[in-house]
Amino acid sequence: MRRQGQSGAWAEAAFYVGLSFIIPVSAVAGYFAGAYLDRHLNTGSVLGAIGAVLGAAAGIMDVIYTVTRKGKSAGNQ
Repeated sequence: MRRQGQSGAWAEAAFYVGLSFIIPVSAVAGYFAGAYLDRHLNTGSVLGAIGAVLGAAAGIMDVIYTVTRKGKSAGNQ
């Protein structure tokens, strides 16, 4: 039998594991978008690098926003 708090702990763990994928996936998506533009604009690999940095920055901002929002909602309960 499961205890009542056990499923909540698993849900919390799944939330934070999901957060760990946001930054790398954003960076890879930014890289591929930049590489696509590099191919079509013949700019070498400049836009790929810029896309990866911008993607990582967007991922970091998303993680901060998500954790802050979750912290505020946890404080209201």
